[in-house]
Amino acid sequence: MATAIASIASRLRAILPADRVLDGPAALIPYAFDASFWSLRARRMPDVVVLPETTDEVAAIVRLAAQTGTPIVARGAGTGQAGGAVAARGGIVIAFAHMRRILAIDRTDLQCVTEPGIVYADLNATLAGHGLFFPPDPGSGRACTVGGMVANNASGPHAVKWGTTSAYVLGAEVVLADGTVIVTGGARSKALKSSSGIDLTKLFVGSEGTLGILTKLRLRVQPRPPARAVVLAAYDVLEDTVRALDDLFAAGILPATAELLDRSAVDALMKWRPDLDLPQGEAVLFIEIEGTKTSVSASVREVEAIVQRRATTTRLAEDEAAIQRLWAARGGLAAATALLFPGKHRIFAGEDLAVPISEIPRTVRRAREIGEETGVTVLFYGHFGDGNVHSGIVIDPEDPDEVRRADELADRLHRLAIEVGGTVTGEHGTGAVRAAYMRAEHGPALDVMRRVKRALDPQGLLNPGKLDLDPGKLDLEVPEG
Repeated sequence: MATAIASIASRLRAILPADRVLDGPAALIPYAFDASFWSLRARRMPDVVVLPETTDEVAAIVRLAAQTGTPIVARGAGTGQAGGAVAARGGIVIAFAHMRRILAIDRTDLQCVTEPGIVYADLNATLAGHGLFFPPDPGSGRACTVGGMVANNASGPHAVKWGTTSAYVLGAEVVLADGTVIVTGGARSKALKSSSGIDLTKLFVGSEGTLGILTKLRLRVQPRPPARAVVLAAYDVLEDTVRALDDLFAAGILPATAELLDRSAVDALMKWRPDLDLPQGEAVLFIEIEGTKTSVSASVREVEAIVQRRATTTRLAEDEAAIQRLWAARGGLAAATALLFPGKHRIFAGEDLAVPISEIPRTVRRAREIGEETGVTVLFYGHFGDGNVHSGIVIDPEDPDEVRRADELADRLHRLAIEVGGTVTGEHGTGAVRAAYMRAEHGPALDVMRRVKRALDPQGLLNPGKLDLDPGKLDLEVPEG
């Protein structure tokens, strides 16, 4: 086996310069992990990591993998929380750190073309100079790559208004499992929409590198709203947050964001940043409105008047410094959690359930009960406007019994999401962590996914062990209850 690996590394050095082929143990270690607790518990080392700079290089690498039957995994920044970019079965990891160019920005036609390794925040910083932005807005936006976002159909707080990454991918250059290169969305197209043929672009979006490897992306971008404001509202009863959001919908108002902080999250943030002076209640909503300066000034007061019907207290943040301070606090929940629970760590194991908006109160209440039943500390917050309920599970990872109970909690949370008509992952992807729930969530549709996988990757070499798509794979036993 060692000889075979050495031979593959040697052949890869015939494709790439030697300094872009990594096979030393120390160099490989960073690629054995992502942000998931799953990857932190057992090291899954790739055999070799390659850093291509062109599509031709990626295609040559994939052809070599196909000839030798070597698994191959595409990787962006490794910020994923489900093991999606970890080489579960060894093989070659293609890291896109050297493919991060913005190839074109077309303001008039509202699109740009990028390589997959561009970091989301860097893309938006460049687009801002053209008065544009790429909306999906993941929480890891300062680190995650656009290719990883597309592979996982990522999103974030602004999905309630702007939607998920899928809505903004117009086309892609894709290297298939045999090394063939195709362009989806029209080989020469610059159109913003198409009903021509089967939509192959959407097939690859969210497939987590199991069907092909993205090497170029044509993305829809939007004019950047010049102004925004936030309404902060506290509620004594969790159910009133749903009623308040429905009141906004009934008034014809679609906020840019509607973020929920459960009292557990508020307590953590106030311990960390008491200067925030967040209002107390069973839940707090951050409701953001955006548009022109004039429209925002009027809209934010209308929103405040509507939410005041059910809220115990409301507050406005209209200057940009105050708004950024609130969002920085929302993004600092991990730090706040560490301060509130010294000696424990936030783990990513069941953190991005998505349920119908009407089911959020029942989901959070039942999830709290499960946390108490298992004796595991858990904080709740989420992208309320589209039903994304995040759970911050906090444990001592060196305590085997606490780890066992955290596993039970995560399992029960995933099942709860399916039970109430939701999904086990709203934005972070399936990866290896949630593969066991695919049959329960999708039923016979999983068999169709597997047939697509077999058609495009008959050897099963592209990101094996993910999404429960392995050709010929038997279902994992998922007991009831």
